[in-house]
Amino acid sequence: MIDWNEILKLYPQLNIKYIQLLENKGPGNARQVGLNNSVGDFIFFLDCGDSLYDSTVLTTFNSKKTDDCDIISTKLYDEETKNKRRSFLFNNAYIFGIFIKRKFLKENNIRFSEILRWEEDAFFEEKIRFYSPRIVSTGNTIGYSYNIDPNSITRKNNHEYQNDFVGFSAMVIKSILLCDFYKDEKAYQEMIDEAIRILSVCYSRFYPYLFQNQDVSERISKILYLLKILIEIVPFNINSEEFNSLFIKKVYQRNFLMKNHQVPYDKINDFMSIVCSYENLYDDYNIEGTNITINDFIEKIGIKNNKIRVV
Repeated sequence: MIDWNEILKLYPQLNIKYIQLLENKGPGNARQVGLNNSVGDFIFFLDCGDSLYDSTVLTTFNSKKTDDCDIISTKLYDEETKNKRRSFLFNNAYIFGIFIKRKFLKENNIRFSEILRWEEDAFFEEKIRFYSPRIVSTGNTIGYSYNIDPNSITRKNNHEYQNDFVGFSAMVIKSILLCDFYKDEKAYQEMIDEAIRILSVCYSRFYPYLFQNQDVSERISKILYLLKILIEIVPFNINSEEFNSLFIKKVYQRNFLMKNHQVPYDKINDFMSIVCSYENLYDDYNIEGTNITINDFIEKIGIKNNKIRVV
């Protein structure tokens, strides 16, 4: 086990603060603790096992940090695929490979969710995008090396979204939290787009289980109930032509991208009927990929006795 106090002694010239958490509440909580204790002008997140690509990025950052910007975006190198892609600007790399101005985060009260253990970076990124940050690119400079460690805690915990829907519960919770945020901000179009997006993802992935195999696992059942909570907080008419048109558009986009997981459009109404009528079959339980139980989550977002909070 690494003794970080000994590591710090090797680099006394660096202003490093080492904080050990007594309880594992997921990476979002750890990053928020780091944010709370930060004092620099810019924030850069570096996950365990990953690394700076080389020292070039620091030189480039120093030349760009005086620009009038909220984010300095570099390229990200994926060690597994050997792919180099632009962070934040064109491809979702979430929070990796970018320098974020701390003042921007503070002024807009952008924080990690205390609820999410998975999808916490995607939630954080969506809130950043909502406030339209001013972005400067470092061009072809690669700033972040994403490395795959088969023995990491994440891999050992089977954190793979396409493997029997691990991660889908956290994805839906992230969407519910975003919709709640958009509602507070009166950003109704963003809220509707996010809700239909996650509904279409679940429709596409659950289609064979619901309408072909009729094999609904416990995991899928819990996700269907979370989707019911989602549509209860989003003010749209699921029977409207507009809703149906948007849903078809989202499924079409997914069919275009997912060549091996294409689904027909004929069961959208049936899917929504299933979601609307779904009940919690498992009483109180810990929601996968979060730090919260289903009953505590319902209480937290304001659903009491089937009455939805009015904002």
